[in-house]
Amino acid sequence: MRTIEIDDDLYTHIASQTLEIGESANSILRRILGLSNDAEDALAPRHHELAQVLEHPSLEFKTAVDQFLFILGEAYKIKPDTFDHILAIQGRERKYFSQSKEEIEKSGNSTQPKQIPGTDYWVMTNSPNRQKKRMLREALLAIGMSKDAAGAAAQTLPF
Repeated sequence: MRTIEIDDDLYTHIASQTLEIGESANSILRRILGLSNDAEDALAPRHHELAQVLEHPSLEFKTAVDQFLFILGEAYKIKPDTFDHILAIQGRERKYFSQSKEEIEKSGNSTQPKQIPGTDYWVMTNSPNRQKKRMLREALLAIGMSKDAAGAAAQTLPF
């Protein structure tokens, strides 16, 4: 980022073009000039329930499964009263979430159930990362998290 000096009247004009509270001068100028806002969007702070969790350095995991489990465990801490809603999420034959390892194992071969940290819930982990992303997004929405939180959490998992 570079700093430029502008006259007070020009700054007042730019500020008068604000469309939302907290909109930066950079964003206003990009909009006025018709330039893409991608660079600023990538740097913008995330305002949702999982923002601090997803920005935490502990999110550097060796496997997608570890990251998947961590996020589900953190979501439980935020929404313990509605976490049981994840139990309705399942595939055609497989149970994705359960309160027992055995229930997931009975629903298919090679399900590799793992316990969600800090909970009495289990999740099937033998699925492609793309499916884990869908499962995570759907689980977070089911427990009442915002679309922003669900989308951001799913994006942290590798493809």
